[in-house]
Amino acid sequence: MVAYALACAATPGHADDAAPADINVKQLFATSCGWCHQNGGRTQGRGPKLMGTEKTDEEIITQIRKGNPRGMPAFGQTFNDAQIHAIVAYIRGLKDGS
Repeated sequence: MVAYALACAATPGHADDAAPADINVKQLFATSCGWCHQNGGRTQGRGPKLMGTEKTDEEIITQIRKGNPRGMPAFGQTFNDAQIHAIVAYIRGLKDGS
């Protein structure tokens, strides 16, 4: 878990002025979430598979912002709203092999 926390500290910063079109969400996901959500979120790793999740967008947003006591760190101070919404859209668009 310490290595994961250190990896998270090296993730892209809180870019308040980033517009959704300016966000490289695949890179953002890979460098921040991909440590635990394997294959771009398509398969389970340390974290659950995200592709096909039945969670609502609000549940996903809350999870990203506040984390989870079972091991997911909070990213509310790391990502701005545009980045969080881009990650949700990325998760919603996940398909096998894409």
